[in-house]
Amino acid sequence: MATTALVSTLLLLIAHQLGEVLSDDEYPTVTLPQGTLKGRKFTPGNLSPYYSFLGIPYAKPPVGNLRFKAPVPAEPWNGTLEALQEGNVCKQIGTSETVSLLGDEDCLFLNVYTPELPVSGPLRPVMVWIHGGGYLFGSGNKDGQGPQFLLNEGVVYVSINYRLGVFGFLSTEDEVAPGNVGMKDQVLALRWVQQNIAAFGGDPDQVTIFGQSAGGTSVQYHMLSPMSKGLFRGAIAQSGSTSSARGIAKKPRENAFLVGKALGFNGESSQDLVDFLRSVTSDQLFLTSLATINKEDEYRLARIFHELPSVEPVVEGEEAFITEDPLTLLDEGKFHNVPYLTGVTSAEGVFLLEVGILGSNVTLKDIDKDFDQVFKPELRICREEPCGDAMIPKIRSFYLGDQPLNNDTLPNFIDLCTDISFADGVLHGVKKISSRNSAPVYFYQFSYDGGLVDSRDVFDNLPHPAHGDDLGYIFDVGIQVPDDSLDAKVRSRMVTMWTNFAKTGNPTPEIMEEFPTWLPFTNNETNYLDIGSQLEAKKDYHKKRMDFWEDLYSSK
Repeated sequence: MATTALVSTLLLLIAHQLGEVLSDDEYPTVTLPQGTLKGRKFTPGNLSPYYSFLGIPYAKPPVGNLRFKAPVPAEPWNGTLEALQEGNVCKQIGTSETVSLLGDEDCLFLNVYTPELPVSGPLRPVMVWIHGGGYLFGSGNKDGQGPQFLLNEGVVYVSINYRLGVFGFLSTEDEVAPGNVGMKDQVLALRWVQQNIAAFGGDPDQVTIFGQSAGGTSVQYHMLSPMSKGLFRGAIAQSGSTSSARGIAKKPRENAFLVGKALGFNGESSQDLVDFLRSVTSDQLFLTSLATINKEDEYRLARIFHELPSVEPVVEGEEAFITEDPLTLLDEGKFHNVPYLTGVTSAEGVFLLEVGILGSNVTLKDIDKDFDQVFKPELRICREEPCGDAMIPKIRSFYLGDQPLNNDTLPNFIDLCTDISFADGVLHGVKKISSRNSAPVYFYQFSYDGGLVDSRDVFDNLPHPAHGDDLGYIFDVGIQVPDDSLDAKVRSRMVTMWTNFAKTGNPTPEIMEEFPTWLPFTNNETNYLDIGSQLEAKKDYHKKRMDFWEDLYSSK
């Protein structure tokens, strides 16, 4: 008995060290049309208690004949489903230095976290997180994106998995494999939220979708897709845009047949190709697709990211996620009229030094030599074929002058990568949506360089925050900081603004104190919020740099 008591005490102490204490015998159940779920209650240190329901299947396993097909809603289950651990992550590339694979094709699960059970008061706003990872890795799992700080502000939180890489985005550009099944996974998950979230205390009429990087791009896609209409009331896109060159696949059919050829398929029929690819093991298919890059993509800044959403053909009897180029839809004002919040970090381009061509033993000297081949594919207007021969000298002159690309001009190169791959595309969307949207559009720059940044250990001598470093100020990333630190204060501000947007459609809280009024971006008032050690309301985000891109593209 003494030994048992000692073990229990040690486990309790370990749980306290981790900042979360499991409440004994508190396993609530929630009953849905599909069946009953058993969840778990947690008490995270000095934050409010919450309840989690993990690994909930929202679609049938997309395996066998369902590979490359739109998702099918999950079947009901018998008895009580123990929703106590996260489901499989989707098949994906690992994050180690050597190429490795993680996950499973049977991966279409979501997680629900709620501050209150049983539900006793008014339904709460819901925030649905769409993870990033270049459509090649990532998941809705809690590691690195713990939602405790968001839950503490009284929202219901949902995170989702969706198919990645070739499994989520292969397209033959015809009725055989129209494409975008990864995006359709997201839609089905959002439909699940509409049908079921009230049982967890969430308001289906107050859903905000939010995501970062590929997740941010996905959010803007949902702003444009007819399939997503009515599934959310607000949208937050962090460092992602459909307007960027990486927002859309350029040659999906060609890429699909390249993968088939690399695996030994030599036919020309879409049906024969898809049948063949369904016979290949998931590991073999994913690894081959990673290694199969068309000639144009060999020079891209982030060349590994080539499985992307694509324009679908119209197929009778099937829902299409997107049938026109996002640039066209933005130009024509074909987007959902909901409050929209979006922005970038101040040094997005540092990210590309790690995951892009510099991450594959390519030097600055190599890039300098092949400058046109590197940057022409990054131009957002070159959607089908390479273009921009006349633009590249202007870009080089603007950012580098007559200097070579080297360590001395590396900060200029980071600005260029930030602008061409992220900031220009995001701001382009802001301008288009704000010009026709009656709902407000909010734009920000995250410039705080603090202790919760992921990339600091790798590029300590370069400008920050880099791409993704803002996530440490919304989620629990596993780094502990004192409650009275500036890091904790910046995180508290971010969480307050993001959750207030979810609650009201306006990020500025009613009790202002240290918060300036974050004014919407309009044609006449180019407002944005700089999120640094202080919050500063500003205008004309990097005006000289952004005017350069607008003039460059308008003179095409």
